[in-house]
Amino acid sequence: MKTYRHLVFDIDGTIIDSANINMLSLQETIRELRGEVMPLEELYFSFGIPGIRTMEILGIPEPQKALKLWIQNYTAFAERLGMPLFPGMRETLEKLQSQGVSLGIITSKIREEYDDCFGKRQLLEFFPCVVTASDTPKGKPNPDPMLEYLKRTGASPEEVLYFGDTAYDMDCARLAGVDHALVLWGCMNPEGIEATYRLERVEDILQFASKKQPDAEA
Repeated sequence: MKTYRHLVFDIDGTIIDSANINMLSLQETIRELRGEVMPLEELYFSFGIPGIRTMEILGIPEPQKALKLWIQNYTAFAERLGMPLFPGMRETLEKLQSQGVSLGIITSKIREEYDDCFGKRQLLEFFPCVVTASDTPKGKPNPDPMLEYLKRTGASPEEVLYFGDTAYDMDCARLAGVDHALVLWGCMNPEGIEATYRLERVEDILQFASKKQPDAEA
């Protein structure tokens, strides 16, 4: 099994079990803006793409203002219903960190969302390099976010593995020349999605971690 120095993660549907909150908060946002209740299945397209793009696809006027309302509703639903990490995720991240693996995030969340979401879950310390939708002109599925990660860290594409739950995640990595793992614990429609690896369990992440090399003796 190939191992990697950099393990990089999407957030929603990969680290956090957020599908229900995402859909309910988007549905509520559309209801407030349009006065209509869209079926949840019609909103699945929004997984993995920037929120501003979701609003554009829906034809919402002033998409930036609509996105802020979605963030407010997302936070309210999350506080009311809870939004847990996938089972075993924190323990897996702790093990990876203790092994000296470089951990990163590439997300379609804007920086404000990321800081709020991960700050409340005490996850910020795990990820020294974070690329959000605020950091590149083009988001996933374009390769720009991954290329930005490579630029910031100095990593070469063959040293990086990206974990995500959508075709947008896989395309972002593939177009940047980076291997990509589709996480089936959060993927809603895995059929037809191309990936270097397909993972059934959170613990499967550990097999890809390069072991920390001992310091050379003086």
